[in-house]
Order: sequence, then C-alpha cells, then structure tokens
Amino acid sequence: MILIAITLNILLLFLAAIHIYWGFGGLWPGKTKQELIDLVFGKGNQFPTPFMCLFVAIFLALFSFLPIVWTFRIDLGFNDDLIFGLKLIMGIVSAIFFLRGSFGYAPFVTKHWKPIFVYYTMRVYNPLCLFIGLGFLALIL
Repeated sequence: MILIAITLNILLLFLAAIHIYWGFGGLWPGKTKQELIDLVFGKGNQFPTPFMCLFVAIFLALFSFLPIVWTFRIDLGFNDDLIFGLKLIMGIVSAIFFLRGSFGYAPFVTKHWKPIFVYYTMRVYNPLCLFIGLGFLALIL
C-alpha cells in the first residue's frame, strides 16, 4: 500500500507541475500554443487562462497528499469520523479520475475532438486516469 500511495503522490505532483508550467506559458508537449491545445485539450483555439491552470494544479497537488495521509492515518491519530471523511473524499477523487478515464473512450465524446488528441487520450490520458482512479480505490478498499 505504501508503494501505491507514493506512486500516486509522485504522479499527481508531476501533473500539478505540468499545469503550473502551462499556467506560466509553457508549450510542452507542443511547439506552438495551437499545437498544445490540440494535444492536450482536443478542440478549440483558446488555451485556459493561467488562473485555470493554477487552479487545476492546486487540486492535483492537494489530491497528491491524500494517499500519503490515508496510508499513515493511524500514525496521525485519526479518529473514526476523520477516517470516514478521508475515505469518502478519496472515493470521490477516485470517481473523478474513473469518469475522466472512461469518457475518453466514448465515441459520442471523442467525435468532437481532434484526431491527435484522440490518439493520445486513448493511449496515455485515459489509462493514466484509470490507473490513478484504481490506485485511490485500492487504498480505500
């Protein structure tokens, strides 16, 4: 369980760092703003504002600490109410990642996206989201 918690922590902190990078104007994995939009968002020509990128980064960073707190909840002296609340929050986070990972496979959703985004979402983004969702679920079961 500690390995799952550490893996989730590192993954989510890495994703938070990428969102911070984008918030400050970074273009990776694209070379231009439009290429980044096509690769990461799949449609449109407006990149989210720096505020939105940082907003997502904050939540990803907060989510990253949940597995660590869960793993050491007894050592932290959590009572039953805190443990139940934490388990509920982790279940909600798991559901969020499962939904993101699942909807990316739905044809009624992917038909609105650019082909390059569909390619990456099927091979990288969806499996990563499903892995994260499964990791949170594994910890609370």
